[in-house]
Amino acid sequence: MQQPSRSPLRVLYIEDNALVREVTCELLAGDLREVFAVGSAEEALLALRDNRFDIVVTDVSLPAMSGIDLARQIQQLTPAMPIILASGYPLEMAKLKLGPTIRSIRKPFDTQQLDALIQELCGSRNPAEQLSH
Repeated sequence: MQQPSRSPLRVLYIEDNALVREVTCELLAGDLREVFAVGSAEEALLALRDNRFDIVVTDVSLPAMSGIDLARQIQQLTPAMPIILASGYPLEMAKLKLGPTIRSIRKPFDTQQLDALIQELCGSRNPAEQLSH
């Protein structure tokens, strides 16, 4: 008996550094993940307005608007949207007073760390075996 096919997990990834964006997209992409990458918070807000995403992964240090401010705006638009904040510095999430569907990851991160956070936030929509890098 054939298993029903599932739609891919749709990931919006925001990173202003083109090289980091390209490498991380490779980490995120897979048979069960579809990644849409942009280089700014403004582009991300436009993408969110026009598309459906299951999770947002954003750099904290973005031009014009930080990833933290972007996360706050996303929370206002879509309170249940899972968001991962990526930063080269430790973030004190309690002090940021962000919602329960927001987590942080320290850069540089590896595939297992990122996959574990996506699994935590998206549950059964994202089996752990999706990333095989």
